[in-house]
Amino acid sequence: MFCNKFLIIFLFSLFINVFAQDALPEKPDSWVNDYANVLSNSEEQSLINMLEGLESRSSNQIFIAIFNKMPENYYLEDFAVKLYKKWGIGLADKDNGILVVVFIQDHEIRIEVGYGLEDVVTDAQSGTVIREFMAPHFKKGDYYGGLKAALEVLIPAAEGKYKIPVKKSKKSRGTSSIGIIIAIMFFIIISRFLRGGGSTGYGTRRRGSVLGGPIIFGGFGGGSSGGGSFGGGGFSGGFGGMSGGGGASGGW
Repeated sequence: MFCNKFLIIFLFSLFINVFAQDALPEKPDSWVNDYANVLSNSEEQSLINMLEGLESRSSNQIFIAIFNKMPENYYLEDFAVKLYKKWGIGLADKDNGILVVVFIQDHEIRIEVGYGLEDVVTDAQSGTVIREFMAPHFKKGDYYGGLKAALEVLIPAAEGKYKIPVKKSKKSRGTSSIGIIIAIMFFIIISRFLRGGGSTGYGTRRRGSVLGGPIIFGGFGGGSSGGGSFGGGGFSGGFGGMSGGGGASGGW
């Protein structure tokens, strides 16, 4: 009986993940993918030139994906990780990619960083880029300005030429109390598990994605990016890199 239930849960989880992956945009043919049509052709080409230069100099890759609205029943972090994986950003043996995802109507931004660049673009630094370089421009409706400002610090950081500054935050006075509460909760959970009294359930490391990922309904709205013409060596991105969930989320 237990085996049958487990098999049903496994098959359902597999179905959800396959469905979710199929609902994501296919691998692009450009570094900049404006599905919301908020960039002009010249603005888009300017960003493409910046990202093409990064890849040609270092093999590091940064992709930009702009959507109108978050798909229903999806969460920003889950979406970014799955899109990163499907597009295969970065080299497979270096995981040296970054994905910048923007949802215009939801006012949400996610910077997803590959394993290989987590030391030079940390979670805290990603948050700084969103708050201090992107959000101020986005609040004015200047999406190009925000993306350009972000790339002007992300590109040299990815190349090891610049360290994105992070403001030190004051430690909360309640830190020690929170630590004690967490330790007590952990002890209770372990004790119940050893006694066989706890239930395990199914979940993931990210919120709201039970059984590996929620179902996506509906499209992304808007048209896809024209891509423009590519100078130099042209677009050659997407080689199978992986993200470990590093980066940050924010809004404006």
